[in-house]
Amino acid sequence: MARLSDSIMRLKKLIPMVIGSSLLGNIDPLDPMEVSALRLETSPINLTARIQVIDQLDIDQSGAVDLVELLRREANLQVRSTSGNSARSTVSMGGFGENGGIRTLVLLDGHRLNAIDMSAINWYSIPLSMVKSIEVIRGGQSGIFGNNGVGGVIKINTKIPEPEPTASFEVSAGSFDTFNAKGAYAQRLGRVGLTIFGDLAESGGYRVNGDHKADAGGARLDWGSESDFRGYLSWSLSNTVFGLPGDLNSTALLSDRRQTTDPKNRGNERSSHGRVGLTYEINDSWSFENRLGYHDREVGAVLPSMFYLADTNYESLSYSPALHYNSNAVDWVFGLDLTKDELDAKTNYGDSAFERSTSAFFTSTGFSLADQWNLNGNFRIESVENSGVDSGAQLNEVNKHEWAGGIGLVRELGDGNRVYGTIRRFYRYAATDEYAYSINKDLDPENGYEVELGTDWTIDKIFLSGRIFRQWMDDEIIYDPLVPAVPFNGSNINLSKNRRVGIDFSLDWQINELIRSGVRYEYVRAIFEGGNYSGGNYSGSRVPLVPEGLVRLFLDLQPRDSLLLSFGASYVGESFRGSDFSNTEIKMEDYWLYDLSINYELSESATFFGGVENLFDEEYLSTAFGNGLYPGEGRKVRVGLRYSF
Repeated sequence: MARLSDSIMRLKKLIPMVIGSSLLGNIDPLDPMEVSALRLETSPINLTARIQVIDQLDIDQSGAVDLVELLRREANLQVRSTSGNSARSTVSMGGFGENGGIRTLVLLDGHRLNAIDMSAINWYSIPLSMVKSIEVIRGGQSGIFGNNGVGGVIKINTKIPEPEPTASFEVSAGSFDTFNAKGAYAQRLGRVGLTIFGDLAESGGYRVNGDHKADAGGARLDWGSESDFRGYLSWSLSNTVFGLPGDLNSTALLSDRRQTTDPKNRGNERSSHGRVGLTYEINDSWSFENRLGYHDREVGAVLPSMFYLADTNYESLSYSPALHYNSNAVDWVFGLDLTKDELDAKTNYGDSAFERSTSAFFTSTGFSLADQWNLNGNFRIESVENSGVDSGAQLNEVNKHEWAGGIGLVRELGDGNRVYGTIRRFYRYAATDEYAYSINKDLDPENGYEVELGTDWTIDKIFLSGRIFRQWMDDEIIYDPLVPAVPFNGSNINLSKNRRVGIDFSLDWQINELIRSGVRYEYVRAIFEGGNYSGGNYSGSRVPLVPEGLVRLFLDLQPRDSLLLSFGASYVGESFRGSDFSNTEIKMEDYWLYDLSINYELSESATFFGGVENLFDEEYLSTAFGNGLYPGEGRKVRVGLRYSF
């Protein structure tokens, strides 16, 4: 069931994009909570992490209609899909393949979206119309954000009202009976800012029974922009229905890659998400912020091919108070992260209920050691309590304690150039269904260390941001189908040691006023180290579903101010199939996907856009597990109109 649940940029924007978040400097006083990517109110040049920002202009000009498509193209992240489209996709980074999504933390206005089990994030529940910017933070960030942040963090920031009323509306249609519409309106009513947003996305799907329909919307209030006490209140709702076309064997794939052998397998999801933020400015140096979040989800599945029916309810409550100190000499933050999660699943094979409570203390600091030398560090200690009932059997209460932290040094080299080095410790607790599908019901948390060296560099009109890293990981959790168990073989187990060595970088070259080009690249070598397991000896094997290279090439042409033409190519290297821990099965082949897009400003308010994905209709596998093959989406054409004022 884990598998089931499983551009042109203005020149003046380039430097802050490659050295860090444009949100980190002068904070809009109406935005009370987004102080920085790493919870420190400091210049981005002082942060020892590689942070890419996808801002509003990038979102608009990308032509993307959902977050998955946006992250794949703009951030060069790994995306795998079992449905042939963005619905139910897994997005991961840092060289984590199978179940990589649970090792990538996703935050919405600072509130985590990852569930306590292995279920996939419903990306359509986050309306793109509400998104102001996205920060992609690479590397193990458990010291800052805690659980799940092993490979990296995707931090989504929502829109706030401008001084004048603004509105936007966008519609598009394309291949496979695809239709998308999104809109947003924002204005200030006295001292209160109001933002309303909504999205509609529907598609017949590339594959039979690969259709989906999603509607989502909500509102946000911001107040107190001119006072010492300010805050926001946001609420969003979504409803999604989707088909589950399932896998194909090699014979069926050759016969018709768009077919399904599971024509009646369906799923649905309903969710509501409330977020509150309050900040009190004690004086010029001290401030006290509070975040309160509530998330309610209901996920249903009807799978006749597996004789399986399920209805799962999730409820999550979180509270994060933090005390900030900011001066010219040093920045500090001290805080708590408190969460309570409940899961109640009813199936035709039995019911289960799980509870998880976590409590964590964290602190971060940043200060100048000497002229052009800056140090920052963080520390976190967290406790988790798990309990539950699985198919009528009371599970042992599992209490775990972990710590994480990091320390880094930055050398400024002038003109926005810098080099940095850091060492971090990270962790991830087992998901509830990892416990449920384990023999000992007491899996140890994943943990390890990471060393990273990075740089941000400007040479004339060439902008380079990159890092090299090595990660040592203990107790990585995998589902090994060869482990003897009753009544069926297979169990989640802890491996002894794994290692990852990698490099990722982006290079942007503003060739002249009309042409911009660039490349984004990631390579990770992920290896099992040592140890004989009950399922076999995997020492020296490559970690499955980690591609041998991800590349994104792009060329933007702007022959006139009103016209932008973009050409792109994405490469995904070959990888071993899911669960092939011994590396004995046929690899998934590498592939290139090419795309074209156009943005043409009809007027100051109206823009025509369109594009073609998978231009040459490449036939490829998005993911695979053993003999189960999941084909990727074919050529897709889309045109649309955006209106804003």
